[in-house]
Amino acid sequence: MTIVEACESKINTTPEFPMGWFSVARSHELRIGEVRQVRAFDREMVLYRTRSGRPVLQDAYCAHLGAHLGIGGRVVGETIRCPFHGWQYGVDGKCEHIPYSENIPERARIRTWHTDEKNGEVYVWFHPENTMPQWELPDLPELGDPNWTEPRYTEHLVPAHVQDICENSCDPVHFQYVHRQMDVPQSEVTIDPDGRTMHLHSEMKDVDHPNHLHAITYSPGFAMVRVTYGPNAEMIMYNSPQPISRHETLMRWTLLVRREIEDYAGDDVMKGIIDGLGDDFPIWANKVHKHRPVFCEGDKTLVAFRKWVRQFYLTSSEQREVA
Repeated sequence: MTIVEACESKINTTPEFPMGWFSVARSHELRIGEVRQVRAFDREMVLYRTRSGRPVLQDAYCAHLGAHLGIGGRVVGETIRCPFHGWQYGVDGKCEHIPYSENIPERARIRTWHTDEKNGEVYVWFHPENTMPQWELPDLPELGDPNWTEPRYTEHLVPAHVQDICENSCDPVHFQYVHRQMDVPQSEVTIDPDGRTMHLHSEMKDVDHPNHLHAITYSPGFAMVRVTYGPNAEMIMYNSPQPISRHETLMRWTLLVRREIEDYAGDDVMKGIIDGLGDDFPIWANKVHKHRPVFCEGDKTLVAFRKWVRQFYLTSSEQREVA
């Protein structure tokens, strides 16, 4: 007798978190001396900017009695002070001062995560073993270029794993069925010689503003979409997601257009890509993650993505015991 298995929504699990750079804040939102609570990678964290201007991201809970440093914590010089008993932690995570004790216990420390500030955002390097960063963040030369508009920022909370969101960048078929284009755009996926960066080129002909779409995916945590309508008529969108949990992701979008089309169509094309998110949302919110999807011969770009994304996960043989 065949037993009917449980519904996939009850037994399917999402992947762990991929390694790489991920956004945790925009630079202008973190002023000197400011302390913020951050939820990322199924963890509670504290983000603050020291008096010298350095952004610091650390695990949130004080080693003493577990108070949350991101709620009531205060920046003191280059340290953060616990709101409970005044213990102060330096940028390396070591406790530097206890106001009522001369001796500081050796285990009085919290985990510090590697951060970088670039392109108007604060990024954290995530690796399940908290290793040093293995590659640098890409430059975004259009930011600050007088030929491009000032950036427009949007944020979108999506109930999906960061990989499922990233996978959209290599899925031209969904443009027809989700975004209601007349046909599947002619598309090609390529990968840089070093294997790190993936490119999707699509000819978007059946849309209000015909264009060439070039999606560059540097990692699951950093992608850019460049849309070219003609000479000096372009829009770019940077996506810097923050994986809050394995089922929820905060997407930070930065959008710019060339000055030449700013007044003519700038608002329209930016609004179009933002509105397109509304088409994707119900799919992401109600799908399950397929670890071993059934692909057909027309899914070459998705197969390429699944092979490419493996490099951002540790295999079971690479993982060490949790310390």
